[in-house]
Amino acid sequence: MANRRQFLGGLAAGLVGETATTVLNADTVTKSRKGSGSSGKEASTPASSPADLGPSKLATKFWIDPRMAALPAFSWRKVHIEFHNSQFVTRIGERFNADEFGDQLVEAHATCASIFAKDMFGYSYYPSTCGPVHPALSFDMLGAQVSALRKRKIQVFAYYMTTWNLELGERRPEWLVFDRQRTPSLPKFDETFGCSSDEDCGSKKKGRCIQASLCLAHEDFVKGELAHLKELVSRYELDGVWIDGSVPPMECYCFECLRQLREKGLDPLDRRVQYDHKVALHTSFLQRIHQTVSEARPGCMVGPQNEGSYSFGDRIPFINWSCLEGLFTDRISYGYYYPPTVIRYSRGFGLPLYGLTTRFKGFWGDFGGLKLPSQMDLEFATTVANGARCDTGDQMPPSGRLDPAVYHVIGQAYRRIEQLEPYLEQAVPVTEAALLTSGLPLETPCTETNFGWVKLLMESRVQFDVVEPKAEWERYALLILSDELQVDEATASRLRAFVDGGGAVVVTHKSGLLAGTDNTWLEPYGLHYAGSSPFKPAYLVPQVNFTGEIPSYEYALYEGASQWRASSPATALALLGEPLYQRSPQHYTSHAQSPFDHTTSYAAIARSQRVALFAFPLGQSYYNQGYWVYRQAFQKTLSDVFPTRLIQTDAPLSTEVTLTHQAMRPGIGRKSRYLVHIVNFSPVRGTPRHVDFYEDPIPLTNVTIRLNLPVKTSPARAVIAGIDLPVHRTAGGGVEVLVPRVLIHEVLSFEAS
Repeated sequence: MANRRQFLGGLAAGLVGETATTVLNADTVTKSRKGSGSSGKEASTPASSPADLGPSKLATKFWIDPRMAALPAFSWRKVHIEFHNSQFVTRIGERFNADEFGDQLVEAHATCASIFAKDMFGYSYYPSTCGPVHPALSFDMLGAQVSALRKRKIQVFAYYMTTWNLELGERRPEWLVFDRQRTPSLPKFDETFGCSSDEDCGSKKKGRCIQASLCLAHEDFVKGELAHLKELVSRYELDGVWIDGSVPPMECYCFECLRQLREKGLDPLDRRVQYDHKVALHTSFLQRIHQTVSEARPGCMVGPQNEGSYSFGDRIPFINWSCLEGLFTDRISYGYYYPPTVIRYSRGFGLPLYGLTTRFKGFWGDFGGLKLPSQMDLEFATTVANGARCDTGDQMPPSGRLDPAVYHVIGQAYRRIEQLEPYLEQAVPVTEAALLTSGLPLETPCTETNFGWVKLLMESRVQFDVVEPKAEWERYALLILSDELQVDEATASRLRAFVDGGGAVVVTHKSGLLAGTDNTWLEPYGLHYAGSSPFKPAYLVPQVNFTGEIPSYEYALYEGASQWRASSPATALALLGEPLYQRSPQHYTSHAQSPFDHTTSYAAIARSQRVALFAFPLGQSYYNQGYWVYRQAFQKTLSDVFPTRLIQTDAPLSTEVTLTHQAMRPGIGRKSRYLVHIVNFSPVRGTPRHVDFYEDPIPLTNVTIRLNLPVKTSPARAVIAGIDLPVHRTAGGGVEVLVPRVLIHEVLSFEAS
């Protein structure tokens, strides 16, 4: 107990003071370890040999995107300062001091900032002639902020809200978005404007935004926004414009939308017609914004928020970067699997990306909510480990004075990112697999099914991207077909060619069918579809051992299953079981599902050489249930069809392990190197009412990392600890390292010798 208390005391000092545990030099590491009651020698000396991870073999096919190595230089440490003030705020900027503002950002180790030009209420924070200035503002706040940041060589982006505008919506209600009941998107008199993830904002619906949304079909409205942007960019020396609200609601029944659709002979009540119309309006709006900004200030960039949605590639010509909003501690709208999912999808389009979290305890505008530096360290670690830059959301109080406590916390975390930057710049994710998923343009890849898959693949140590069917996924060695993937004839033909060329494919549930039919594209592999199981749950009856010492048992498939027959060359690894009857008011027993009754001849899991089939929605099931047997079954089947992995490790399941690569740069003395990020997720146990927080990290000790690549290096470098580690050559030709300690984040550098 004494050593534990000493460790926690030393940790707390490191979190709130200047003796940070993760400073990148050996002296600091030694001091912090001595402070925790153990000697520096003991902490930094690994065991004699790594753990036995089983057979090793070199990975021969993987993808390193050359576009990411060639990205323009962008800041790794950005702060996004929101500033939304309604007409009820009667004093704006009374405590604002430009030098104090700029110095605060310097002390926070920020090298880029988004500052406010126009907010979601429609008010500007500079003397605009295109729209109302906030009535309580008496000076050019934006101009003063721009000057302060320019003086300190901090990159400047200006926040500009487009379609949310309460002031304009009240003046021009005909421009508002109208829902299917012809109700305009204007807050009712008993509703409170704003968004929240866990409070009702005056309504009874969680996660709902109550705002005044203007429709992009109105040309006069769009022209007004473009004129406003032109004025803004022409007047101030900006590096970029941070665009909010450019994605419209996917349905609008205002007069102009109805007129445009009917003029084209389309049915405005058809939801898909509405959807396509709004996607086209969004793309056109982005194109016009980009042209306006480029003409007004050549070199000024455009960064629309949250563009990491399906068909991202279609919008790339009009975007210079995008911030991918993902609030780790907002369990309603985001959560811990949102950032890695959206980043792994968006990073495949050759564009600089920011992972935008916040300093708030929960959702935006959480005044009084503040995370600990350890929580921020964890969030930044997973952001950079997945290939994105760091952005932290704040909201300046109406007084105009930044909170020192907020920027102390941000600064503690950003100081560590600053020291890591030589290992982040031009570092490209190394991936062996792709999760194939699909949706309509502007729909998010951050679905429950994909979250389940991201969790499962991360726990299985697969290095993967999230891609759409139209992507060039032939570059990967393994494909995972998400549960509801729409596979058309062209995609099916590509998949069969991929398998013929030596690729491995994992098919789940409906992705084994041709879209819109009950016909399967898996017939050549001996896999035959026989309809959906009438039972939910059904049961999984293993035919091979993937549950270790546990005796034979029938495991519930809680989300139901499909029925598939396996014939040569396919074999069933698990069979589908059925209960006594489907539970209903007429047939029931006990509290929950009916118990198992018999095994069928249908396959619940099957394998045909390099093709594996799971006859149930594995991604959705793992998201909903987190059932260990689903993971065990997946990992066993994966090892059969895809035995060689880039990374092997004995780290706990909660650990995130990713691989990146930096090419040689003789000009700065950098050799080619592979980098393994180890992110230690060790949450404090929470109640059902609050999300997990990572405020008291429990260090990982003696973690073995095996890199199955022919890397010629000795020793490896534990970058954050600031120590060299011995490298063991594996029988398969790869390398292994034993990492003595990981508090929150460690980066192993395997530099070419």
